[in-house]
Order: sequence, then structure tokens, then C-alpha cells
Amino acid sequence: MRIGFNTKFNSILADLNRLSSDINLTQLKISSGKNFLNPSDNPSDVVISLNYKKSIGKINKYQQAINDGLAFLKSQESTLGNVQDLIARAKVLAIQAANATQDKNARKAIANEIDGILKSILGLANSQLGEKYLFAGQKTSGYASGETPFELIKESLPDGQVIEKVIYNGSVENFEISYDKDMKMELGENGQKIFMDSGIFETLIGLKRTLEADNQVDYNKEQYDIQKFIGKLDNIYSYISTKRDKIGAQISHLETKKNLYEDFKQTLQSNLGNIESADLAELATKMQQLTIAYDAALRATAMVSGLSLVRYL
Repeated sequence: MRIGFNTKFNSILADLNRLSSDINLTQLKISSGKNFLNPSDNPSDVVISLNYKKSIGKINKYQQAINDGLAFLKSQESTLGNVQDLIARAKVLAIQAANATQDKNARKAIANEIDGILKSILGLANSQLGEKYLFAGQKTSGYASGETPFELIKESLPDGQVIEKVIYNGSVENFEISYDKDMKMELGENGQKIFMDSGIFETLIGLKRTLEADNQVDYNKEQYDIQKFIGKLDNIYSYISTKRDKIGAQISHLETKKNLYEDFKQTLQSNLGNIESADLAELATKMQQLTIAYDAALRATAMVSGLSLVRYL
């Protein structure tokens, strides 16, 4: 069967268009360094690429949660270190106050310093990281104006005596974060556990009141009371140390998890790069082959055109 000129020409023109498109696509891949520019270029690789990106996105989310958690825990640990320093100072003052050579004025000065330590520890208990209170459990924010997790209040008794006490307005549930699928971690402990249960505020208030009373009538009882407070301060110091150790273990756990995530993320990014990145050497070879084919198609077009003109001469 004889093939007409128009059929031959249209076939060659179609080949030229296809080759031209392939050359253009190959040039774009080389310039972009990407293995595919549109989903239709390589559907299976596009699906794999999207899965890698989704996994990397989840890791980024968990890493941010871990970084926030680490900042929170490290702030807690540092704050409790300052609390321990103040407890140690209070113990030194209590030992000084137990000395028989201390007169009324000296004990009053010590009582004033104990009061300063009490207020400093109260301030540390109300420490914040950004807008979040460190020792308020799950109630890290949302307090009324002028309200804080820990407050020192004074109450007047019927006999006219004024007593002080610290109240806790925070949550008794620990603050926690999600750092993996279906996995949560508590960050330290709430203020009730760390401060109120330790008896730190009652001890400092009691020591201050004893020193202010300056009981010269029953010196032995006063010495007994001061020694009792010294023992309590020792226990409180150990109690806070235990809480700091727990926080340190949580910091170590999160840092290990952070490193694992980083390693996994790098693996996924490497795999993603292998899927998405173009093989430049392979593309260069393909480009050369396409160019040769395109030139051949042009020569064939010229030949066919020339033969068809001869018939009319």
C-alpha cells in the first residue's frame, strides 16, 4: 500500500514534536536537578517522595515538642538548684541562731534574712519560661490578674496574732508533652509535689517566727525548736535533690530521643534526595541521544520534502 506524502510528513512532524518535548523536559531536569517536575513524570516516585516528606514533617513536629520540653526541664532544674542554695543558706543562718552568743538584735537580723529567703524561694516557685509557669502543673497559664501559682497570705487570729502561710493555686496534675505517636512525657512534677509536700514554706515561716519570738524564758525549748528546723532543712534539701535527679533523668531521655530523631530525619532526607535528585550523568547521555535523534528527524523531513518537490519539476 502506497503511503501518501501528507501521512509521512505528519508522522515525521509528530516525532519532531515528541523529541522536542523530551529535550525540553530533559533540559529542565538538568537545570533544576530534580528527577521529576510534575507528578505525571514519575507517579510511583512521587508517592514515595510524599511519604518521605510526610514523615519528615512529623519528625519536625516532635523535635519542636522535644526542644520545648528540654527548655522547660532545664529551666526547672536550674531553678531548683537556686532553691537548694537558699535552703543551704537558711541552714547556716539557723546554726548561727542556735549559738548562745547571739543576742536579740542578731536573731532579729537573722529572722529578717530568713524572711528574705522565704520570699526568694516563693519567687522561684513562681518562675516562668515565656508565658508558662514552671511549677504549676498543667495550669501553666490562665491566672487572674495579680494571681500566681504560689501566694504568701496573712491571716489574723481572734487573739490578734497574725500568721503567714503559702497557698498553691496551680494544678495537681503534672504538665506533659507529646513527643511521639501515642507517647507522652511528664515534665518534672507539679508545685504541690515539689514545694508544698516538701514543707519548705512552713519550715522557713516557723523558723522565722521562732527567731522573732526570742524565747529567753525557756532557752532550751528554743534551742530544741531551732535544731528541729535545722533537721527539717536537711530533709528538704535531700527532697529537692531527688526531684532534681528525676528532672535530670527526663532531660537525658529527651536528649537521647532528640538525637535518634535527628539521625532518622537525616536518613529520610538522604532517601528523599535520592528519589528526587536527578542523575545528571544519565540525563546528559539522554540529552545527547535525543539531540542526535532530533537532528536525524530534521534531515528526514528535509529529504521527504525534497523528494516531493522533484515530482513537480
